[in-house]
Amino acid sequence: MLKKELKSHLLVTFTWLWLISLFRFNLHQSWQTQLPTFLFFWLGSFVGTMLPDLDQFIYVLVSHPEDYNSLRVKRVWDQGNIKETLVLLADTSGERIKLVFHNVLFQAVLVILCFFVLSSTSNIFGKGLVMAMFLHLLKDEIELLRSGNQEFLKKLLFWPIKTEISNDNQKYFIYGSAFIFILFSLFLI
Repeated sequence: MLKKELKSHLLVTFTWLWLISLFRFNLHQSWQTQLPTFLFFWLGSFVGTMLPDLDQFIYVLVSHPEDYNSLRVKRVWDQGNIKETLVLLADTSGERIKLVFHNVLFQAVLVILCFFVLSSTSNIFGKGLVMAMFLHLLKDEIELLRSGNQEFLKKLLFWPIKTEISNDNQKYFIYGSAFIFILFSLFLI
């Protein structure tokens, strides 16, 4: 499960990076002068791809350490078995709902942060980082939506909001997020 999840996130990120790099490449400059820009952009993107899953650690170690699976993960972690800890986190990820990054409020903040970073800074590492975080979360949501697991998606995304969200509104949110992501990607070209 862990390898499959990691591969799918990296494949989506790599495809997006390849497209952005293809359209961003300037034929009037030598590739040597553009290489550092691309390296920092790609590095920021790969770091950003991994960051949203840190909320699994935050859930286990900080926000819900008393949870049964949190205790299991902590026990394996304390034994020093990092690989087994990561596998256990991945296998039980569907049981954790109140995650810090995988919710609608964080995504609203992330959209504002993306807009700020894309429009106000020249830091290409930061641009890759925030956009890859956005892509990671969007990929997870689209995957859950396509699998028909709308109730779990609703619990995962909208737990901070006290009102009931319909399945249609949930779809509109995800489609709107995808539209914003595509629009922001155009800022990078």
